[in-house]
Amino acid sequence: MTEYELIIIGGGPAGLTAGLYAARANMKAVLLEQKDVGGEILNTDLIEDYPGFASITGADLSQKMADHALKFGLKIETYKPVKEIRSEGDRKIVVLEDGTELSAYAVIVTVGGEPTKLGVPGEQQFHGRGVSYCAVCDGAFFKGADLAVIGGGDSAFQEGLFLTRFAKKLYVVHRRNEFRAQAILQDRLLHMEKVEAITPAVVKEIGGNGDVKWIEVERDGKTERVDVEGVFVFIGFRPVGRHLFKEHVEHDKNGYLITDQYMRTSIPGVYAAGDTRAQLAKQITTAVGDATTAVLHAERYIEELKDIERAFPEEPKEIAAETASRADLVVFAPGDLIIREGEAGDKFYMVIRGEAEATQRGPDGAQVVVGRFGPGDYFGEIGLLSDAPRIATVRARTPLEVMALDRETFGRLMANSQATEAEVRRVAAARTREASSH
Repeated sequence: MTEYELIIIGGGPAGLTAGLYAARANMKAVLLEQKDVGGEILNTDLIEDYPGFASITGADLSQKMADHALKFGLKIETYKPVKEIRSEGDRKIVVLEDGTELSAYAVIVTVGGEPTKLGVPGEQQFHGRGVSYCAVCDGAFFKGADLAVIGGGDSAFQEGLFLTRFAKKLYVVHRRNEFRAQAILQDRLLHMEKVEAITPAVVKEIGGNGDVKWIEVERDGKTERVDVEGVFVFIGFRPVGRHLFKEHVEHDKNGYLITDQYMRTSIPGVYAAGDTRAQLAKQITTAVGDATTAVLHAERYIEELKDIERAFPEEPKEIAAETASRADLVVFAPGDLIIREGEAGDKFYMVIRGEAEATQRGPDGAQVVVGRFGPGDYFGEIGLLSDAPRIATVRARTPLEVMALDRETFGRLMANSQATEAEVRRVAAARTREASSH
């Protein structure tokens, strides 16, 4: 089994961004893509809303992103579809469709999703030449044209409202008489003079000559042709990320993965970025931002996990992973106060980078240095173990990054390994004796 620090699943803008940052951090990482890199933007002819590029094709942008990541040494494997992701101890096992198994401390899922297709003749043929699944992406190319929106939900009406900025005439085609969109959206769109509803109607075919010129719809048992130059399909979007997991991963009612502000999912060590997670907008810019956050936090998570396992080698691997996932990363500047002597203890700290210094008030009131902590060291355990006030003050001596555990997480860490608890209590007792001597 090949082992990595990080596995990125999906080669769209989110995946390539995560790969770039992972490679720049010199992480042992691999990006897996079931087809060619680029994802859904390969289906977009021109992109004009990505900062820095007034106009660029989806294929060109994806190639530039891939080249940038490759320049820093990212390993990219295309045509490697993933079958399943499962957890084993502190590792995530990624199983490919061909049976190959890969292992990593962390996984970032950026597989996105796919718009639901109509499945009618001409749809695939004219994809990118009049058939679109994103009004924000492609609407500006149809200024002064007659357009059709297919769908009756919020997405169809929101995208339809956007298209009225460009369309000469806009048809809203829905298979039922009643629309599912919010009433306010219906009022705003359907009351426009340039908008006409075609209901109840089903699209039977999309046709043209090189580009889209018409659609055929069936209404009241009769087939009629409607002249349009663009067809925007919004009948659903199917996120695919949650189907990869063997264990349960939290998701919303539509199947989108639920994350926190760091892109963490409910599974320790698993992150989600881009269109596969619950969010407001499905844009390249948001995917890139999600991925940046995910990989930067994943890097810290991996470091924290390794520190926990070095400090507490007898701790069960799955508990170590859960602890690292639940930890808060806190940054201090030199001189910043972390804990104060005499105050109640509520946090346990492990040093990731930098150095901290512990002092205690002497008989004359002066502060006496009683300890220093570097990467891999920990402090704050005495107050939590004895439920007593802090016996020393700790400040950052240099720029400092620490992993902070709340009382509940610290308690779980202790409860799952007698050896871990015994070692922490031994250290705490030695420090208490040392503090008493001062």
